Amino acid sequence: MSTMTTPLLSAKDRTAAVVALLSQATTPQERATVKRVALQARFLWRCHPCRKNQFLTTAACACGAKRPEGLA
Repeated sequence: MSTMTTPLLSAKDRTAAVVALLSQATTPQERATVKRVALQARFLWRCHPCRKNQFLTTAACACGAKRPEGLA
């Protein structure tokens, strides 16, 4: 049996996927679920000082904290 590996998506593609999912979420509960899953899948990152979710294409939060190493 052969195994196939899926190539990793770029940060731009992951951000686009999250935006598409969030645009279709109609309730606060759906948006919260999409954000939670996106954080777990590392499609978003959370700023530790201010606790705001950020897209992978964002290098630094508005509060000045930089994106954690290893996310891109």
